[in-house]
Amino acid sequence: MKSTLLISELTAHIGISGRELERLFKRNLQQTPKSFYRQLRLEKSRNMLQQTKESVTSIAVACGFVSLSHFTRCYQKQFSKKPSQER
Repeated sequence: MKSTLLISELTAHIGISGRELERLFKRNLQQTPKSFYRQLRLEKSRNMLQQTKESVTSIAVACGFVSLSHFTRCYQKQFSKKPSQER
């Protein structure tokens, strides 16, 4: 099962350009599609950290992060704590 979504796949599916999608996101959500999708993945990872015993690494991979260090940096920026501190 694929765990990440490409913006190009999304725009092709809904029939609009990448630029139009960016405009809609900025206008309605005040962020880019990429940052919105990262936020969704981080929220999913937070739930998994709180509700499962899976390792931080396996949760990072399951949520579409290719590197543990990148996941940790993003997580810390979003939630002001390290993923390991959620347990």
